[in-house]
Amino acid sequence: MLSEMVMPFIGSVLLIIVMLVGNTLYALIQTIAKANIGVGAIAKLVVFNVPTLLVLTLPAAMALSAAWCVNRLARDSEVTAIRMAGVPLRRLFAPVYVTGLIVSVTSFFIADRVVPRAQHEFQQTQLQMAAYAFQATPSIAENKVFVFRDYAFSIQRIAHSPNGDLNKLSLEGVTIFHNSTMGATPELITAGSGVYDHDVWKLGKVVVHTIGPDGFTATEIASDRFTLDLHVPLTGLAESTFRQPDELTMAQLGQQMRELRVTHQENAEVSYDYYSKLSLPFVCLAFALCAPPLAMRFARAGAYAGIFLSMVMVWVGWNTLLLTKYLGVAGKLDPFVAAWSPDVLFLGIGLWFLWRVE
Repeated sequence: MLSEMVMPFIGSVLLIIVMLVGNTLYALIQTIAKANIGVGAIAKLVVFNVPTLLVLTLPAAMALSAAWCVNRLARDSEVTAIRMAGVPLRRLFAPVYVTGLIVSVTSFFIADRVVPRAQHEFQQTQLQMAAYAFQATPSIAENKVFVFRDYAFSIQRIAHSPNGDLNKLSLEGVTIFHNSTMGATPELITAGSGVYDHDVWKLGKVVVHTIGPDGFTATEIASDRFTLDLHVPLTGLAESTFRQPDELTMAQLGQQMRELRVTHQENAEVSYDYYSKLSLPFVCLAFALCAPPLAMRFARAGAYAGIFLSMVMVWVGWNTLLLTKYLGVAGKLDPFVAAWSPDVLFLGIGLWFLWRVE
């Protein structure tokens, strides 16, 4: 049974990943073409996106391979012989269930250990591509706001350097707020113009406002020139230090959720992301429990009837997952319930079909 599952499982994984990678590249094809992005950057984008796509692909591959295996047993009348020997279906399907559990655990390990790092690199590569596109076009960026360490930046206008240096930008209307975590006095720096030169900020017509304990300006110092050597990456002009949920492990999401709860700022999206870190991989097990009796029940309808119904099951499963996610994030459904609903639903369907077929 395991040997029957191997090739359909691998084939399903590769086929679905190729399709999803194509969708990812298609969404960025305009940026790639306009900015003349190199093959290396595109390869990085594909490689770092594969772990995320793998977590999404494994449940579908598990369902299809399980359905294929059971359908083959039914078509060759092997199920009839095994059943005549008095073997219950739950014993017959045990290898599929064990495989589903192993795939679920593997998927969780990938989602919790590999995906955060890979997704972070994927986001950074996308930002680099956006920076290349920004450099490749003569357009001017306006009203950029971002955070770097304990500095907050607001820039009214960003233009390319007249000398054509891609690592040099002309700035107008710069406002920098520095609120040190070491207990130093907060500072507000305003500058009429400036130059971003290889991670160094060279500002002109600068006023440095020191904020006192009472919230009022304690001192004001004006200067024609001011240099700030922060080594802010060029991509920082288009990003924030906020990391997406895909870039965090389950433990980090749990800590974030608890911190928000302590300060009475509970966030439904963070809670859902925390619970789904575990529930999403275990959809593999739910599909492994659901697909075999489903394929067995409809095997007489045709050689591939069970496989087709498994594909329908996967389609319904992912749409159910999206629906419960939207409800959970919007606060219409408890995040825990929203995250685990697809697993429980298909586990229930699988047990019901197993009981009926038995």
